[in-house]
Amino acid sequence: MKTLAYYLLGIFSLCLLNACSDEENPTPEPPPSKGQEEVQKIVEVLKESNPEVSQFVEILEKVNVADLTQDELTVFAVKNTSTASRAAVLDTASIKNHIAKGSYTKDDLKDGTKLTSISNETLYVTRTEDDVQINGVKIEGNAIKAGNSYVYVVPEVIPMIEAPVTYKHQTTIKVNLIDKGYKPLENVTIAAKNGNTGAEIGTYTTDATGTAVISHNCDTLTYTLHKEGHSNLANGYLLAGMTEDGNLSYVDLNGDGEINEVDKVSGEPYIYYLNYKGRPESSLTETCYMIAVSEAEIILTEWNDVLQDYNAELLNMEMQLITGSGASPYESDESMKALASIYYTSAFNTLETGEKLLNGLADNSTAKQTIQLGVYRIKVDLYAYFGTMFKSGSNFISADESKDQLISNLKQYKETCPNELKNETSFLLAKVHMLAGEYIDAYENIRSAIQYGYADIESKLILAISAKDSNPQETIEALNFVRESFEWLEPIQSLDGDELIETCHTGLNGSGNLYPYYRVLNEAINYAQVVASFTMPKHHLLPIPQSVIDESNKVIKQNNGYN
Repeated sequence: MKTLAYYLLGIFSLCLLNACSDEENPTPEPPPSKGQEEVQKIVEVLKESNPEVSQFVEILEKVNVADLTQDELTVFAVKNTSTASRAAVLDTASIKNHIAKGSYTKDDLKDGTKLTSISNETLYVTRTEDDVQINGVKIEGNAIKAGNSYVYVVPEVIPMIEAPVTYKHQTTIKVNLIDKGYKPLENVTIAAKNGNTGAEIGTYTTDATGTAVISHNCDTLTYTLHKEGHSNLANGYLLAGMTEDGNLSYVDLNGDGEINEVDKVSGEPYIYYLNYKGRPESSLTETCYMIAVSEAEIILTEWNDVLQDYNAELLNMEMQLITGSGASPYESDESMKALASIYYTSAFNTLETGEKLLNGLADNSTAKQTIQLGVYRIKVDLYAYFGTMFKSGSNFISADESKDQLISNLKQYKETCPNELKNETSFLLAKVHMLAGEYIDAYENIRSAIQYGYADIESKLILAISAKDSNPQETIEALNFVRESFEWLEPIQSLDGDELIETCHTGLNGSGNLYPYYRVLNEAINYAQVVASFTMPKHHLLPIPQSVIDESNKVIKQNNGYN
């Protein structure tokens, strides 16, 4: 038994010695493969220089490429923008489809080239000039050098397909810069979409010849142009090039053979539309034009966009006030307050934006003067609807002070503004005086504006109202000027009754400027469901939001009749 015990003790000791020996001399890890080293270099380069593919890099760091022997690779890194929609597609397995064997410069990626991914999938290259696509997905920009490899950024996950992508159409967009003639405009971004579904086709950039080629299968195509400091619009019109005498020419958007206000583009960016349906051609070339614009012009464009939203909100409110829109806002004070509060918020948000934009412009610039006049116009609207413009600078002021301050501001502005804005300033002065019942001052200002060419419908109505007591014949002539534009309105020979309100209602309906004229003429809204619930004079002004009254420490008083 002792012999057996000694034998077992010896075996145990031997095992213990071997274990200790293994701990002191562990089995060495195999060295990283060439592929692992190369992928690590790619990860490091992308981390330092390309945050737009950071989510792709996170997955790439986790991929197992221990058996990859190539140290020359071509990687197609997917941008972050579409990550959320590809969560089940791009992972440590499918990402290998985005890594091709071999190192290819952009010049090497010729049309018809086939690449093989490290997962042994085939990647088909299609190319038109500098437009390179991998399995139909467009490469963005140029190659990024990383070690022995090249990396390209793509906007979406590359699908695996059985054959090269073929396209029905090839649209060539050529962009010319108008600058005492034409020259190609490089680096214009073109965002293309399917004209029927709105699905994105891709983003393209014009080359040194001002050209970009869009290969697609859409029978209808839409696209927009963008280049910092440039625009395809001038004076609100879409550019069509230059006339023979060197002036800008514009696109006749409604096709009536004339360029006028109805051809103006309502908002930016302008969306070009191209239809291949019914055309024998499978390829078309479209030429577009842009001009360089100053920072001031860019700011003015931003202001016009904001002003457009404000005008839409003003018109929406007025239509509810004029028609009742199915449920009359006059049924309760709460309904009126809710409607008024929405408009008030829109007006002051627009004023706030205008003040910020003004701070970025030189005092003598036309853009600054134009925006300042727009700011005053909104303050006149506030006075027209609420009976006060609420503030002078940062201080709340009473209704009477508000009117006096507004008139003073407009008079000072008129002294320094460009000549082309003086007539509109006179118009705004006349409108404030008219709203306040100061008809003599209103008449003097509106006569001045009309005399120098500011003769639209509202200016003629202000003239008619301000002259009705002192010069009835001038009122009749002004009303007939407006009535001529509406064939169902007969000309009038005398002021016998409702001619003023009838002409105002027809001439200004749908403009956002009509409602205050009911107060000026002391009339009720007489339209469908409104007539039963409209109360005079209470509803001639809107209720002031309670938040404004509280913020002003009761300097601003609630309009009469509202709780």
